[in-house]
Amino acid sequence: MPNEVELKLRIARKDAARLRKHPAILAATVDKPVTRKLTSIYYDTPDLQLLDAEISLRVRRMSGGWFQAVKAAGSSLAGLHQRMEWEDIIASGQPDFTRILDPQLVRIFGDEALRAALAPIFRTEVQRTEWQLKFDNGDAVELALDLGHLVAGKKREPITEIELELKSGNAARLFDLALILQQDIPLSLENVSKAQRGYAHYRPQPPTVFKAKLPQLSRQEKASVAFRKIAWECITHLQGNQDVVLHGNDVEGVHQMRVSLRRLRSAFSVFRGLLGRETTDPIIEELRWITDILGAARDLDVFVTQTLPPLQERFEQHAGLVKLGEKAALLQTRAYRDVRAALNSQRYHRLLLSLAAWLENERWKTEGTLDPDVAALADATLANRHKQLRRHGKRLQEMPAEERHQTRIAAKKLRYTAEFFLSLYSGGKSHAFIHRLAQLQDRLGVLNDIAVTEQLLRRLAGSRPDKPVAEALLLFKGWNACNIEHSLAHMDEAWHRFVHHKPFWG
Repeated sequence: MPNEVELKLRIARKDAARLRKHPAILAATVDKPVTRKLTSIYYDTPDLQLLDAEISLRVRRMSGGWFQAVKAAGSSLAGLHQRMEWEDIIASGQPDFTRILDPQLVRIFGDEALRAALAPIFRTEVQRTEWQLKFDNGDAVELALDLGHLVAGKKREPITEIELELKSGNAARLFDLALILQQDIPLSLENVSKAQRGYAHYRPQPPTVFKAKLPQLSRQEKASVAFRKIAWECITHLQGNQDVVLHGNDVEGVHQMRVSLRRLRSAFSVFRGLLGRETTDPIIEELRWITDILGAARDLDVFVTQTLPPLQERFEQHAGLVKLGEKAALLQTRAYRDVRAALNSQRYHRLLLSLAAWLENERWKTEGTLDPDVAALADATLANRHKQLRRHGKRLQEMPAEERHQTRIAAKKLRYTAEFFLSLYSGGKSHAFIHRLAQLQDRLGVLNDIAVTEQLLRRLAGSRPDKPVAEALLLFKGWNACNIEHSLAHMDEAWHRFVHHKPFWG
């Protein structure tokens, strides 16, 4: 079963000439580049049965012959596309079902009604230039530059992209090469295939929020293996919400991107014994950069969508609340402009490429460091973080806001760690533990939101607020005091339920 591994990148048409002459390509090219015209026709039924089955059927005209490709479900991560692919030479531009031999595909395409309903639904017309690249360590990569159009009915959209396909060797080579090229040519990761772009004309779907998935670990694995799995899951979570932020209107997208970055940094902390600071610190610094930009937008989202509406409903048309709302909405718009500019920047795409190359090449490993079994590391880390939270959690009612904030961080670290390692433990105790921990975290989160609100109100009101805004600040002061009292009243119950729940590890 062939497995295609390729990295897709967007490039501006005006930069194609610079790519052709790039020293890194010229140095690694083993044969003269080949340029040819490709016409690819994608087939499906009128109700898109192949799309629903996560299969694409493509017939391509190339070099005077016809080639059929069937691609099955795969993954797209940091621009890296991995999927199963079967390609065969066929006699004409019509699909040849006799060339499909995989048992599962035979069952699907053996349906006579489906075969009869198949018809061309869109096509791509590109001029492709291919370079065969060979590197000193034996890695082999095919670089393809595609310039052309996608045609769906009467609609045409441009195609200007690079595909780096791994022919042999380590997939990290693809990211390393992309980073070298990006030093001189603006390149962006492309997580959408040509087939997905074509189907979007027939079944447009708004981007949806992507929640974190729990990594599947084995107790027999080493910690280094577990770290790579957990880190990739965090990156998947991050990228899964990019389109929501860039093209959607659900504020949860920013929240989930921020959570993914916090989870990733928490993973760095859990596995810090394996990580070399020399290569890790630059990654962490860039993660802080994008986290701060997302954080500014998230603080305003919480204020505009959660904190302010209850007061506006209670004190309808209060002039001061209206002014604060208008100012907050303006700042929110600006914050989203900053977020989108960051996500579209070369700095952000370089961060993703660098992070992927760092993981795949295992540059994070420290020379000579012991690599313990993940089960032993999980038991020790969970026990340590549980102890830290219990120590932080004493005197919750009396402690100042900053100490409660530290307790909240300790709770969050324990929760992320528990979720990372959840698959190592059986039974319902682990889920119940995390549920009670989440309840405690929620209570602490309410108090943190109030603290953030007070900082934001000072920014919104300015140094000399007018009378309506001054009145609104007093309303907020009373409202927040009431919420603090209510949260603290229920804090002891949440804490009691948590500390009396037996840990599931060890």
